[in-house]
Amino acid sequence: MVMFASMRYSIAYRYHRLSERLLMAIAWALPKKLVMWCAVRVGAHATTGPYSGQIVPDLKFVDALDRWI
Repeated sequence: MVMFASMRYSIAYRYHRLSERLLMAIAWALPKKLVMWCAVRVGAHATTGPYSGQIVPDLKFVDALDRWI
């Protein structure tokens, strides 16, 4: 049973790694202007509305992503 669990973990890890590599390939293929616009859009969303009191230089990127989601 230990061998089966190890094999199952290996398959899951490989699937996860492959999907991550596919997403990274897509991200690197996007036009730079589009990526820049998306980053500005996330930053604008994270500093408006209920977050309008946010000081922009103090905003962490991870916090901006959490606010977007």
